[in-house]
Amino acid sequence: MLKLEIVNPYGANSLLLSIEGNSVVLDPSEVDALIENLSGYRSEMQPAVDASLSKSRQYVIENNPTWHIESNPLLDGAVVFMRHTGFGWKGFAIPRESLKKLIDVVSTYAGGGHESSITHYGLQPVSKMPN
Repeated sequence: MLKLEIVNPYGANSLLLSIEGNSVVLDPSEVDALIENLSGYRSEMQPAVDASLSKSRQYVIENNPTWHIESNPLLDGAVVFMRHTGFGWKGFAIPRESLKKLIDVVSTYAGGGHESSITHYGLQPVSKMPN
């Protein structure tokens, strides 16, 4: 059985990770490294992560994330980085055609005229953000 617990909440926080009687204490940088490594392993596993959102699953949502966009000479498009307080900075290489579609969808939300179901490139919002 997997058990996770924050230890030393009044000082330098650590994570106590216990699996079947074996435990290890990880500092924040070690937790970051574990998350990064786990995501790499998960990307190689089957079945793959679902390609579409589930309406019945609760997702970890970051409210008003910090973001950064930059060009990449190897990509005709942009690299979009978003910061999540738990997952850290995550980057997405978005080709120009997908970027145009994303801009169209985001523009619809930014303009306040939310469509009841917007579907672009296989993406459909599960819920809408308030204005």
